[in-house]
Amino acid sequence: MSSVLAFECRVRAQAPRLLRYRPLSQPATIALAALEIPGRARRFRAQGMSPPTAANPNRPVRVNGMVVRVSEGDPNPDRFKAVCTICPHEQCEVDFMADPTELDPLVLAEIGEVREPVYLCPCHNSTFTMSAGDRLGGAAPRGLYRFRVTAVTNNTVEIGEVEEDVLLFFAD
Repeated sequence: MSSVLAFECRVRAQAPRLLRYRPLSQPATIALAALEIPGRARRFRAQGMSPPTAANPNRPVRVNGMVVRVSEGDPNPDRFKAVCTICPHEQCEVDFMADPTELDPLVLAEIGEVREPVYLCPCHNSTFTMSAGDRLGGAAPRGLYRFRVTAVTNNTVEIGEVEEDVLLFFAD
């Protein structure tokens, strides 16, 4: 890779993200009762289709995700955030660290004190915020890919869209 291309990739990775979402083939649903308390997370598996611009268009793409309630109050979609649990660095599965005091001292030395749960990649210690999957530290070039919570009913939280890049980068 040329040094100019490498520089452009680093700049793009650090620029504010303009997220474009695409609908999932079928919304993923999680029981609302499982997410009553802020900071509680639940895993899910979602499926979308690779976009027409992908190298392999219109192919099923399966992605692991996690949804978390980020604040108390009435159950509306803004109180829940969902992210892809694949680290954008080397595609390792991230863990949800509900108790940030259990983080390795080396991780804390890089990111500083944290008071809310975080996502942690066990491969290279990339850490991400619970509230949006934003990168706090580590080798990852960007935050976690995002899903959009599209509806909350009396019984379920519905995840109906995913960041388009997921469907491009993880297409079979």
